[in-house]
Amino acid sequence: MLPPKVSGLGVLFKTYDPVSDLVECAALVEREGLHSFWLAEAYHWFRNYGGESRGAMVTAAAIACGTRRIPIGIGIVTPYTRHPTIIAMEAAALDEVSGGRLTLGLGVGKVGVNYLGFDMSRMTPVATHRESIEIIRGVLRGKPFEYHGKIFHATVPAVAPESVRYRPDLPIHIGATGPKMIELAGATADGLILPGLTTPGLVRYAREHLEIGARRSGRALNGFPVAAVIVCCISRDGKRARDIARPMVFTYLVNKLENIQNQTLIDVAGLTEDDLAPIQRAIARREAGDPSRHVSDEILRKTSVIAGTPEECVETVRNLAASGLTLPLLEVAWEGREETIRLAAGEVAPHVTGGR
Repeated sequence: MLPPKVSGLGVLFKTYDPVSDLVECAALVEREGLHSFWLAEAYHWFRNYGGESRGAMVTAAAIACGTRRIPIGIGIVTPYTRHPTIIAMEAAALDEVSGGRLTLGLGVGKVGVNYLGFDMSRMTPVATHRESIEIIRGVLRGKPFEYHGKIFHATVPAVAPESVRYRPDLPIHIGATGPKMIELAGATADGLILPGLTTPGLVRYAREHLEIGARRSGRALNGFPVAAVIVCCISRDGKRARDIARPMVFTYLVNKLENIQNQTLIDVAGLTEDDLAPIQRAIARREAGDPSRHVSDEILRKTSVIAGTPEECVETVRNLAASGLTLPLLEVAWEGREETIRLAAGEVAPHVTGGR
């Protein structure tokens, strides 16, 4: 039996690196022939771990102007901080300036909205995202549009067809971890984006709930993209790659434990109390030194981090593909990024990609 394949390898960065550096990285990803370049909007919480936040839409516009061919993904921005009509305007501009290369990703972004005082019992994630997608699609279609939902309202006049320079049907993906949001993606979206530290178990779980959502809406999911953010550092020195990846994984685990608080991700990864206890103590005690030392090789293995030699990384991608992942979004560690991108393109992608 042939090993399972993915449709390509995307590269993702959070927007806490300088815009000019991200443009250079996108240009390198394009030259090396990888699948796509994605941006996840960072938030000020990341200052706790040395990162600064920059707006994803402006950064994506710079990348669109600094590249020519590579598809550009937003994975994700949140409708809790931008009204859907504003997201539609920004997406239309990005699709126009990129020449039709945009995929728009929407998600809660709990690390960014937890501290803004939203009434999440009223603005529930499923209703907020369902209405957002309906409004964005309504705006982009260009016909007179009136919307009165539980969360959002919008009144938008028609647009003259000759004024449109974007795709009215540009793809909209949902970033999700919980079952109801995944089901919403299966019912209404053009793709799903799973979070950092996605494992084969989470992909299988997500596919089950995608099918539930699709059945409810009478859709078929043939060719439905399932992407996931995967921490990545590739080097011919496997230990060096794993050591570089540890701080990123530590930050993700802190985010999951403090902000996301979704036990499913932890459970399907098989992370135990013994695995997490040193990390939880480091958080509680604000330990001095490098707390990422508590991220063991066993945690890296359980969380399907792509960290090691090219051969080791091929095996990890194949395991994810076998569970039903179609597009790994490699969240490349800043240190060693050029080596990682070149090895991903030259020595990993040829062994794991193919048509579906």
